[in-house]
Amino acid sequence: MPNDATPPEPTDEGDRWMFLIDPAWDTERDGTPPAEAVVGGWLAEADGSTGAFHPNPDYRPSHPDSPTDPVDATLQLVNRGEADADALLATLVAAVLGVAMDQQGNPLVAVAPDGVPSVLVTTAPLHRSRVEASGWQEVRAAELAEVLPDNGIDLLVNPGAPASMRIVAASLKKAVAAR
Repeated sequence: MPNDATPPEPTDEGDRWMFLIDPAWDTERDGTPPAEAVVGGWLAEADGSTGAFHPNPDYRPSHPDSPTDPVDATLQLVNRGEADADALLATLVAAVLGVAMDQQGNPLVAVAPDGVPSVLVTTAPLHRSRVEASGWQEVRAAELAEVLPDNGIDLLVNPGAPASMRIVAASLKKAVAAR
């Protein structure tokens, strides 16, 4: 599985990182946030475009229900009925995902709670502790969509997390193709 999900370095003088800070952190009161209060960020290029969100492996949420990244936030909204599948897929296709790998370096497939075989995927390093895996491969959703079979194996996002969800592989492929 390819890996071009490494956070990019700024290449132009106008390129900057835009960081998402834990909502409980008050910069006016507390000053510059420490690494554990930074959820992650996007590289904003000089032309104003942004790349994929890169979660911060050092982030520690201030509350148990604090989202760990934009996909996790959207999953929570979907679970509360405040967002739909289209919003989730749009957020997912723009994400860098961690794919659980087995000892042979293949994506780890397990049975989802509803009985469907699924590749185990996390949206931020914080979710990896709930999954027994030999390793992790960071990929973009488009790369994952390319290697998923058309049917028979879906995607289980953030297994064991409060906002975990199974995504039908065909839906991810369709969302990636539409982008």
